[in-house]
Amino acid sequence: MAYLGFTPLDGESRTATASDAGLFSSTELRVISLAERIDATREIAPHSRFGRFVEWALGVRLARPLADPRLESLRRFASLARHHADELGDDDVGSFLASGYSRGQAQGLLAYLRGEGRRSRLA
Repeated sequence: MAYLGFTPLDGESRTATASDAGLFSSTELRVISLAERIDATREIAPHSRFGRFVEWALGVRLARPLADPRLESLRRFASLARHHADELGDDDVGSFLASGYSRGQAQGLLAYLRGEGRRSRLA
């Protein structure tokens, strides 16, 4: 039996295109760039007991979520797609889509952050 690779967006008949990346605004592209550098799963929650202790003891101001819930959803999804693509689940994709983004944007973002869009620039 052959190995079948399933992703949360399997079953979509439409493939991601370059025009899907054009659907992101310049602000959203900056959020994606930020998410590529910072792993959202390794952030300390600023309102947790440990987070408050770190701020008090070390005087370090911890990162806060973005004020816009839609942009925060994009940041979180892009960070998960970049740093933990193999762990990305249906609920992560569902929350991204519930924030108002399209399946094409999700596919394009996943393809880009997995490196499929970068190979052509390096070759």
